[in-house]
Amino acid sequence: MNPELYLMIDGKPEFNIKDKLPIMDFMGCDSDDPAIVNNYQNYAGLDGSLFTSSSIQKNSVNLRFLFHYDNFQDYRSRIYLINQFFHQKKIYRIRTNSEPDLVMFCRPTTFQIKPIDNGSHDCTIVIPMENPSGYRYSRFDSLSQQDLWDDFPLGWDIPVMTANDFIFTDKFNFKLMNPSGVPIDPYYEHHDLKIHMSWVGPFIKLNNWTNNTSYTYFKKNDGTNNLVLDGINTYANGTQDSINSDYGNLQLEPGFNAITVNGCSSCKIKFEFPFIYV
Repeated sequence: MNPELYLMIDGKPEFNIKDKLPIMDFMGCDSDDPAIVNNYQNYAGLDGSLFTSSSIQKNSVNLRFLFHYDNFQDYRSRIYLINQFFHQKKIYRIRTNSEPDLVMFCRPTTFQIKPIDNGSHDCTIVIPMENPSGYRYSRFDSLSQQDLWDDFPLGWDIPVMTANDFIFTDKFNFKLMNPSGVPIDPYYEHHDLKIHMSWVGPFIKLNNWTNNTSYTYFKKNDGTNNLVLDGINTYANGTQDSINSDYGNLQLEPGFNAITVNGCSSCKIKFEFPFIYV
């Protein structure tokens, strides 16, 4: 299988790099291992250090290319086109056919273009892209998945699921799957998580008993109003309305999360989030 590279720049439509830069061949990519940094506090006169926090750091993704040129003018024109394309102060969403359902959001950094050897008419290019989050994300979010069994390699211990498994109608005690490799944390880590809610009742309260996080909205609803908890912000029919909530939020642990719904006699809850991996 020949390697293929698909890019999306600043949210514009995705394309195959070969369609934009047919002058060179994509040879594959590799990325640094996940980087975790632990932070400690030292106290004078005491042995050792006290652990305070840890974080996933940015890593690099190296895109490798090869092109052939005929003469010096051809060489310079190709360099111009490549530099013009990759030296943009924009976000590049990277996807390859080796892992077609995983993407990374990166920014390009400085690179050089030189012939393989003196007198050679072939150039290899390694373009380092910085991945600020250090994460890989699912290409589609939870409500856009067709079938996780088909979309992800077998052996990841992910059950057969579709987008319908993230929608719960008139269920007040259920288990929600987070297929990610890390917790989804919209407060501390600013991860994307939207919870769409409609209900009939005086209020609505969601509890995640797996990690003891909760959210409450205090206004009644007759089923005609739509509420969205977007991260830590509440929107009622598209208008900011956090003041009528307890300013809580839900976090999702990897695997199954035990969710309960209270304060209503009927409800429809939808969980929308990308899956995150290191």
